[in-house]
Amino acid sequence: MSSESGEAHYRQVVAAAVERVVGSGQTILAEGVRGFEQGFAAWLGRGLSADHCLGVANGTEALELAMRCAGVQPGDGVIVPSFTAYATVAAILRIGANPLFVDVEPDRPVLCPREVERLLADSGNSARIRAVIAVHLYGEACDLRALRELCDRNALALIEDCAQATGTLYESDPIGTWGDFAAFSFYPTKNLAALGDGGMLVLGRRADPSLLAIARRMRLYGWDQQREAVQFGINSRLDEVQAWILSGKLSDLDERIQARRRIANHYRELLGSWASRMGIHLPKDGVNWSHSYHLFVIKVDPAKRQDILSRGAADGIPYAVHYPLACHQHAYIAKRPEAPQYHLPRTENLAASVVSLPLNPYLKEEDVMLISAHLRSILGDT
Repeated sequence: MSSESGEAHYRQVVAAAVERVVGSGQTILAEGVRGFEQGFAAWLGRGLSADHCLGVANGTEALELAMRCAGVQPGDGVIVPSFTAYATVAAILRIGANPLFVDVEPDRPVLCPREVERLLADSGNSARIRAVIAVHLYGEACDLRALRELCDRNALALIEDCAQATGTLYESDPIGTWGDFAAFSFYPTKNLAALGDGGMLVLGRRADPSLLAIARRMRLYGWDQQREAVQFGINSRLDEVQAWILSGKLSDLDERIQARRRIANHYRELLGSWASRMGIHLPKDGVNWSHSYHLFVIKVDPAKRQDILSRGAADGIPYAVHYPLACHQHAYIAKRPEAPQYHLPRTENLAASVVSLPLNPYLKEEDVMLISAHLRSILGDT
């Protein structure tokens, strides 16, 4: 369902990137990575410079490095929504910290500030809580102003998980600039996608200058300029080919985000009144934020979801579920000795009822019409 022009442009970007790297012989942490860090910082704006952006191997390690920069230690608590990609939780566990799951907002699949406040008030080990991860799931923005105030009041680091939200705006600015740290993913399905994988750690404007140097050393074994390990570090390098590809795709990122928004609007035009009658929730912008539509996720009757997936598979329409299990429902999490009995009704309802409709920047109007009609034929009308 992708346009030929979009594919042709992508091939040109990839070919140019490979030619640059082969011609220069520089494959790791060279001009391409530095240029992409600078370009991404300029795209984010809000006074960030290339020093605030750190290209890394993937979004999960960007999150891990963000938490390590925030001082999260083994045994510390990190507040996080359970309804997120499991990668968010994997980063917490890799440090040896404990995910403290909270419910989502009543009408949106993102972290609820009131639930965070309740956990902070009720938790017996609140002194060990170090950070809050605000996951902008599907491209929907969390209530960053409320979370920022909560974190400041409780001396907690605010970390934005922007893996699915490159291009989302909060109060007219790109998300990733409100937290103390932010993590972006450039996995091939993301709004800004590499050919393989990649990520970006963003340090906020309030970051101590010394922390910028610490983060850069942490990306590469903890080495100083003489290659002596002077601190903890990992190996999380964005390679030059991916960096050049991402720089090439950054140039028309805003155009592709606008295309996603146009397609989402078309879905709403075709499905809006029907969805209201059927009690089906469609995503939309908020009062002070704009969706980037990494995914167009609707909520349906859980009893009807498998029928949608089966009919779609039979008819060649790739409906999907993001995600059938909330993180606290995964077997590995449930069997951990530290795991309490969670009561997260809104989260569990989402896991049972969400369906993702096909969406990419090159989806044609006739495809949106076909998918919308197909969905209505499955669920009927009233």
